[in-house]
Amino acid sequence: MSASEIVGGEPARRNVTDVRITAIHDGVRSERPDTVASEEPMEIRVGGPGQEAKAVAVTMRTPGGDYELAAGFLFTEGLITPGEVQRVAYCDDLGDEEQRYNIVTITLDRPFDHDRLHRNFYSTSSCGICGKAALGDVEVR
Repeated sequence: MSASEIVGGEPARRNVTDVRITAIHDGVRSERPDTVASEEPMEIRVGGPGQEAKAVAVTMRTPGGDYELAAGFLFTEGLITPGEVQRVAYCDDLGDEEQRYNIVTITLDRPFDHDRLHRNFYSTSSCGICGKAALGDVEVR
């Protein structure tokens, strides 16, 4: 297992999933194992000194590079500037182990003004997940 697959001494989510597929070759159907890219939602939370981190956005991603994705998202949206990030970590206060690596918390060196954030972000994955502010807003049908 590579260092990129270890987070806090524990294995992180894999960015691929093993599946069984049905293949057709020359009109003959067969089943075989295959590996496909994984896609999971990631909630981004932000907080500063003395603040509880709150959800800002949910985006779909292939797991891996989650910290960079979260910080880059906040930077490109104009919500943070370089040098303000004190800590980036997976959420460790969840009772739901299934979502542990799907929530990234960014702690800033200054208070984050959650009240001025009155928008949901949109991404064009057309999955219905993007544009949600928190994983709890995502309804599984």
